[in-house]
Amino acid sequence: MRVMERAEKIQKLCLKMNVSEQEADAALRACNDDILDAALYLEALGRVRMPSGGYYQETPNMDRGPQAAPQKHASESFGEALRRFGRWFIDLLKKGMENYLEVRKNGETNFRIPLTIFVIALFTPLLPLIVVLLILGLFFDYGYHFSGPNLKENGAYNKAAAGCSNVARDIKVSFTEGARNCGNGGNGGCAGGQGGNGGFAGGNGGAAGAAGNQAGDGADGADAE
Repeated sequence: MRVMERAEKIQKLCLKMNVSEQEADAALRACNDDILDAALYLEALGRVRMPSGGYYQETPNMDRGPQAAPQKHASESFGEALRRFGRWFIDLLKKGMENYLEVRKNGETNFRIPLTIFVIALFTPLLPLIVVLLILGLFFDYGYHFSGPNLKENGAYNKAAAGCSNVARDIKVSFTEGARNCGNGGNGGCAGGQGGNGGFAGGNGGAAGAAGNQAGDGADGADAE
């Protein structure tokens, strides 16, 4: 079946519906160049002017046929779904570029990256390195914060990031205190060892003194004889 050109559709609408070319063109644009829908559209708007004979008649030639209609509408529905998905995806990318993941320390922002780039990086071979760096940063007093026009200051993402920072801080404090306690216990053991050495030296001194006394008494007895 021959497909009508747009100019031919406009002429047919002007002739059959008794409207101007501008009105026919606008109706076709509103109905995705569907001539039958455009005719119904003009009727609904009340733009159809009665011809001089006092009536007009819709001709079967304007019908698209019983089989062409469902196929066209199905293709239009699929195309519209694709367009909606495209608009949603572009809007998502735009929002991702306007919102950021910030790396902070002592209340100051040291680095920030758009969320779109950060999420894309997670799907690359750099994922293990990124995870390791994020975990190490927590133990070096770095924190993470999500900011932007579409993210709340106290939203779920920032609460989760703050919770991770608190857990890392608690682990670091526990590890530091444990190391300090071990160090203090070792020093006490050394001091105890030194005390033991002093006692051993004192015992040796006492034994030597007793031996000296016995030797002196033996010499005195020899002189008396």
